[in-house]
Amino acid sequence: MSGLARVSSAAIYGLCAASAAAWFPASAADDRRWRVFEQDDGALLSPSRTDEATDDIGSPSFRCKARSGTIAVTGNAGQELRNVVADLLRSNGYPQVEMVPAGRYGQTLLSVSYSEAGSVREYSFEMQADAPAFDAFKRTGRLTFKIGNTTIREEFKPGLETIAKFQSICAHPK
Repeated sequence: MSGLARVSSAAIYGLCAASAAAWFPASAADDRRWRVFEQDDGALLSPSRTDEATDDIGSPSFRCKARSGTIAVTGNAGQELRNVVADLLRSNGYPQVEMVPAGRYGQTLLSVSYSEAGSVREYSFEMQADAPAFDAFKRTGRLTFKIGNTTIREEFKPGLETIAKFQSICAHPK
């Protein structure tokens, strides 16, 4: 291949790459971050691409009634979590959630549900807004809990500063 042909190929490749960048901007996934959606009587904390109230709710997500002190946690139930829950139920055990680090309120029960609308299996449980595990989550973006002997970690970091705002909406007045 001649030097002119190589230059032409490189120039054409560069033009194609520039055109593709103009027509196909960076993925919207780059904009996903923790966002707080305030509602009449409470708030929702979720990874989302937009500040508007849409159905772009990521996993995990957190809901609370204002000043209730209790947060409902919901997330996508992966295969490992579903297997642990199934094993516990088969052995007459309870799918108790143990937060890491542990709090003063003890354990709560995890429930798993299935939605045909999106073919999604979700888990849910409640935790206290002032739980050490939620404080750790606020600092690190990592929520850690145990079901039986299995540790589950949910982690997402962009937008950590909004988690404190959500926690303040949920917390009991002192």
